Amino acid sequence: MPRWMEPVAAAPGTGNVVRDPARLSAGLLAATDLPGDFAVVPSREESDGPAVPAAALTNPPDCARVLSPIADQWPGSAAAASVQFAGPSFATIDIDAASYADTALAPAFDAVQSQFRRCTSYSGDDAGIRIEYRTTLLEQPPAGDVSTAFTVTASSEGLTLTSATSFVQVGNTLVQVVVTAPEVVDPGVLSDLTAAQVRKLRG
Repeated sequence: MPRWMEPVAAAPGTGNVVRDPARLSAGLLAATDLPGDFAVVPSREESDGPAVPAAALTNPPDCARVLSPIADQWPGSAAAASVQFAGPSFATIDIDAASYADTALAPAFDAVQSQFRRCTSYSGDDAGIRIEYRTTLLEQPPAGDVSTAFTVTASSEGLTLTSATSFVQVGNTLVQVVVTAPEVVDPGVLSDLTAAQVRKLRG
């Protein structure tokens, strides 16, 4: 298991802040950019179905923020966007991005990074079912201006769900790519998706 190294420092901002959520959304990967048979999951605003349940309570409580959208973890973004895809065998891909002014960029990067580094072992409760979470470093090729990656493993009643995650800075935009599956996620799948996402954000 890779050991946590020193935190990664954010790169200087370029000053090119995305302020239009639609423009930022257009910079995220689409279903046609993904491998295999993945389809976009409608957002709560677009769907007539029931709202997505709130995140399970965790101990410590603050660890419930791990894997939540960047803009929720560090408010004050100039624009934010997200997309979720569902694939075969209960696999999902979640991508979210938030663009920040130069002065807020490093604090946002540090806040998100410190969140998942701090929550290396925590528990949760979902409708009376106990869930054990473990967060570990994930070795990935460099991406964007600066990047880091980690894996969150959720185990409950003999079932395990793995979320392989990359956290990347591209100019003044921070992006999080999460591949979740009920088995170990191939690190190459995450690195390929991350590289494709960086290319698309750079236009």
